[in-house]
Order: sequence, then structure tokens, then C-alpha cells
Amino acid sequence: MDTAELIITEAHGLIQSHGYHGFSYQDLADRLGIRKPSIYHHFPSKADLGRAVVARYRAKIGAVATQIKIAGDIEPWSALSLYVAPLAEIGRTPDQACLCAVLGGEYLVLPSAMQDEVAAFYRDQIAFVTELLDRGRRIGAFQFRGEPAAMARLAFAAIEGGMAIKRALDDTSFFDGILATLRQVLGGDGN
Repeated sequence: MDTAELIITEAHGLIQSHGYHGFSYQDLADRLGIRKPSIYHHFPSKADLGRAVVARYRAKIGAVATQIKIAGDIEPWSALSLYVAPLAEIGRTPDQACLCAVLGGEYLVLPSAMQDEVAAFYRDQIAFVTELLDRGRRIGAFQFRGEPAAMARLAFAAIEGGMAIKRALDDTSFFDGILATLRQVLGGDGN
């Protein structure tokens, strides 16, 4: 892993544990055992670093949706399970939460480039879940009431909120309870 990737990885961890405004380049340099100028060489501003962290996270989570789309005819419950897997891994880790959920609490005071990345993450995820729920309902796999877009917003909000709450309560079973309830709400074969 090159220096820029190491910096992004460490910054990701610091954002998850302390928030974007809760760490400095000095904190980052101390953790990595490098000098601050090395960080500035790769990321001239903290906003540049923050945008890179969110962009990498967005690409990582988005890659799962892309793989599902490329695979094409995956049964909707299987596709939903594949999609939720990386989020569930985060949700089941005691001190973790979705990076964008963490940043959502700081959204109004984030640099605009980071705000754009966080908002794009949410738009991407909700659009994918909407497509998945729509397709699943059309073929009878899901049997929820209401519009797919509304259910996608509800489901994604529950997943994101569930991660934040389970972290505050130090109770990973809380997140699993959210997923089980979502399965019930979607109805059909996933019960």
C-alpha cells in the first residue's frame, strides 16, 4: 500500500472514531510515524483528504451494487443479502458505523467537496436499493406496501441509524434486529 493509501486508511479510522473535526494532520502523522509534510504532499488540505476518504468509501460500497448489476439475474433476496453484507459487517463491529453516517452528524460543517461526496453516496445507495426493491416486488419476491423509493429511503435510513444507535448502546445485536425487522417489512420469501 502506498503512502497516500495509508494516509486515507488511517484518516478513515480517525473519522470513524473522532469525526472529521476531531483529528489533525499531527494526529495522523503521529499514528503513521511520518512527518506532516508527507501528508501535505499527498493532500494539500484536510478537505482534500476528507474528500478522498469518502470517495474511496463510496467506491467500495458502490462496487457491491455494481457487481450485483453486472451479475444481472440474481434472485432479489440474494441480491439484497449481498448488498447488505459489507454494511452488516460494519454494523456488527462494536466501534464501527458507516463512514457517511458518522459524517452525516457533521454534514453542515463539512467542506463542500465532502458534503458533495456524502450526498452522492446516499443518492447512489438509495437509487440502487430502489431499483432492487422495485424489481423484487415486480417478480413477487418482496411484498411491501408503498412505493419502492419510499421503502428504499426507509430501509437505508434504518440501516444507517441502526449503526449509529448500536454504537452508542454498545450492542451489536441492535443492528441485527434492524435487519430482521426490514426482512419482515419487505415480506415475501425472505421471512
